[in-house]
Amino acid sequence: MANTACQVSRSTSVRMFLELMEQRKTRRFGCGMELPAGPLQYKSSLTPLPLTAEEERHLIFAGVGKTGPHTADMQFSARPHSEDGQGMALMSFQGRTVPSACAAQTTRLFFTNDEGTYFVEESAAPDDPAMTKLTKLSAERLDIPRQLPFMLSFNQWYANRPGTSYFMPVTNIAGVYLNLLLVLLSDEYGYFIVDTDNGNEGCGLDRFRKSRGGHLYDDPVKRRTMTLRDLDSAISDTAVQEQGIVAEHIFLMEQAMGLGGGIHSVGSGRHLLGIEPDSFRGLGFQFHMPATGPRRPNPIGLPGLWEAPCLPLVGSMEDAVLKLIDSKFGPFGLYTTPDPQPWRSPAIKPQIPRHSEQGIAATIALCEYVVQTYGRFPAHVDAFKSIVACQAHHLDLSFYETYYPPSAVSQSQHEHLVAWHEGEQSLDHQQRS
Repeated sequence: MANTACQVSRSTSVRMFLELMEQRKTRRFGCGMELPAGPLQYKSSLTPLPLTAEEERHLIFAGVGKTGPHTADMQFSARPHSEDGQGMALMSFQGRTVPSACAAQTTRLFFTNDEGTYFVEESAAPDDPAMTKLTKLSAERLDIPRQLPFMLSFNQWYANRPGTSYFMPVTNIAGVYLNLLLVLLSDEYGYFIVDTDNGNEGCGLDRFRKSRGGHLYDDPVKRRTMTLRDLDSAISDTAVQEQGIVAEHIFLMEQAMGLGGGIHSVGSGRHLLGIEPDSFRGLGFQFHMPATGPRRPNPIGLPGLWEAPCLPLVGSMEDAVLKLIDSKFGPFGLYTTPDPQPWRSPAIKPQIPRHSEQGIAATIALCEYVVQTYGRFPAHVDAFKSIVACQAHHLDLSFYETYYPPSAVSQSQHEHLVAWHEGEQSLDHQQRS
């Protein structure tokens, strides 16, 4: 009997997921929209229907919701003469609906609707309004210019229109960069970094070369050398991939709820953050102009709300590295306080090794070299980055009835207004749904 119940449960769960995957489609045409030209030309006769706060809470939770502690099932101590430790790269024990490199959770969510523009401070338990905490950045919808480079041409007809909710994940690259440096420059990994843009300089790491008695493999035969440009690119790619997963989870929740929408590029992410506030304010990030190097402005955060460990927001890069170490192993650090922890036994935390002193020193040296040479951190990628957005809106089903077979719209989308709006929608919307 128990086995039969398990089989039914398994079958139901898998079937529901398969149905969701089979119906996963971008559906761009929402209430109040117009496709102005071409073979699918159409103008909605409906008024825009904004998402409710409840609908938005569910989408936010899907993207960045807290899910309790993750398992932290890592190998924290390496075996002798091995390179299989570094579990202390974890920066938190808090789980979320999306994966995050080192559990750093450096990707956060912004969104805009008809009532304003918001930064998501926290999301948990979407059925409880008190568990979603927002900071309102503006009382108006973020006005993204419908022209290049701010918005790509094929998105201009439908993206960020009235009635839509427009979600924008942003990643703090610099926040996880320092942490990954502690891993790469550790005794186990021993990577040596060279700056091909500056005469193959050793990025301040010369005294840590193995050829000079240090712990970093400067012999190319060992394949532990990396250029500074490749390092920047690798860490940026590792961190920013979270944005696509955040957007995909929001998109899957849209499908489950019966909403329309889709994922697309934000066009110029630097403009979305706010690099040219006179032409497009964007999200209002502060940009720092380096005094040296190529003088490429660096987005360093929203002052007092969400900031990168970068100059001039820190006294020095040494301060930034030591603050990170303190957050892990200081008096109130992640690995030194009894709580939080995911394990049953309180004896586990005290056994977790610290980052080595020479790994810390090498990290500080590289960061200081970057700032002295390029006037910014990181050198070749920005401290914050935005690449993708996800939109949600109520569909105008008449558009799809006009041009598509019935299979183009799912049952959940046919039933959305009844299921989520409790009969409060206008008669016009009832007739069209």
